[in-house]
This record gives sequence, C-alpha cells and structure tokens, in this order.
Amino acid sequence: MENFSYQHYVSDTSFLDAYNTYQAKYAQQMRESDRIILELVREIQMKHDFNTGSMKLLDIGCSTGNLLLYIKRRFPQLILTGGDLSESSLKVCRTNQELKEVEFEVMDLLNLPSGAGYNIITINAVLYMMDDTQFESAMRSVAGALKPGGTMIAFDFFHPYPQDLHINEISSSHPYGLRLRFRPIDMVRKVLAQTGLKNSVFRPFTLPFDLAVSGAPEDLITYTVPTLEGKNLPFRGTLFQPWCHMTAVRV
Repeated sequence: MENFSYQHYVSDTSFLDAYNTYQAKYAQQMRESDRIILELVREIQMKHDFNTGSMKLLDIGCSTGNLLLYIKRRFPQLILTGGDLSESSLKVCRTNQELKEVEFEVMDLLNLPSGAGYNIITINAVLYMMDDTQFESAMRSVAGALKPGGTMIAFDFFHPYPQDLHINEISSSHPYGLRLRFRPIDMVRKVLAQTGLKNSVFRPFTLPFDLAVSGAPEDLITYTVPTLEGKNLPFRGTLFQPWCHMTAVRV
C-alpha cells in the first residue's frame, strides 16, 4: 500500500480499457452527483460579470469527458479544458464530436499550470486515491491554477467524524490494491486554509432513489441502504461511501 500512487492506474491498461467502456453509459445518463456539480457551476456563473471577460473551467481527471459533455451543453459560453493522466481516456474525448471545441491535455493534478487563471476547477472522484502529501500538493496546485476568487468544486470522500481512514481495497478490479482515503472535514479545512483556499462548504451526498444490491456476489457496484429519515446511503460492497461535494475559493 505504501508504494501505491494515484498515478499508477495509468499503467494498468486492462483496467483503463474496462473503465473507459464502463464510462460510456454515463454519456447517455448523467450521474446524480454530476447534476449537483452542474448546479454549483450555474451558481458561480450567475455571479460572473461577462463584461469583464469570459469564464474558464478546467475538469482535471476528466476521464472520457462525460462531465464536460454536460457542462458544455448547459453552459456553451464557458471556455472548457479537460485534463487527465490517461492518454487513452483523452483519446476517447478527442474523438467525441460534441467535445471538439474543448481542449484536452495530459495533465497532472499535482502540477497544474500556475497562473492559468481558471474561474472554476472541478475534481470528480480523484482525491481519495492520494496520500496526505499528494493531497496537500494537489490543493496548492489547484490554488495556483485558479484566478483570485476562483472556485474549486470537488466530489470525493469527506465526512464529519474524527476518523482519518486509510483503506487498501483488494478486489478483482484492483488485485494489487486501491487506496481509499476517507478524510475528516475538519482536517481537510486545515489543509485548504494552509494552501490558499477559503470559504469551504461541504455538502454530503445521498442518492435521490434506491439502488438494489447486485445479484452477483463478485460485483462491487454501488447500492443504497435507506435511513429512517428517508435518505438513501451509498454503499459499495461492505463499505459506506461518504461522498460529499466540496467547494472552496482561492484567496
């Protein structure tokens, strides 16, 4: 586990091929978590004075471009960039005619272009694979790439409890292990403050509908467990997934 890096998945071609195929269905059916990201983008855009210039958005860890596809459809006036470590995923993006006006580049979240002046940077389910050093570096990198007053939107595992969980998941998809970090919100806030990001808001995510458990025991597919309050909590295998939308603003 100590040798694992979020960058390692790029060299796992069999996993990437399967993952890119899996992502194809979300080009037709938007994830519920992505709907919230689009709403957060809308709120930011409504406050922007376009007389002062256009708005630039970077989706880092863009995979096959599904989130950017929906952002482009809803906000055609935004200047969009997609970045990922995986050239095979970017190839899928570049062959999508709906995304032909989006610029795609090989990018590392830990080394984003400083001074790029993005108004918004989205990070969709990436940070949980990073150790503490990488996570802090990622936040500094994001702060450097945002313009002053720009906003980071992240969807990841954040929770309100005083538990910093380090999990090494070994499964058929990840036989050599996958790092899962469930970070406490208070700890994340401290890192944000140290790296030039403020006004952080955390929005816990639950699904608006029920998902049944897969009939195949070897399938690690998200399902939901209802609460007495009527919420549908997302689980994957034996693990509760504390998904959360986080926003923070560059100082």
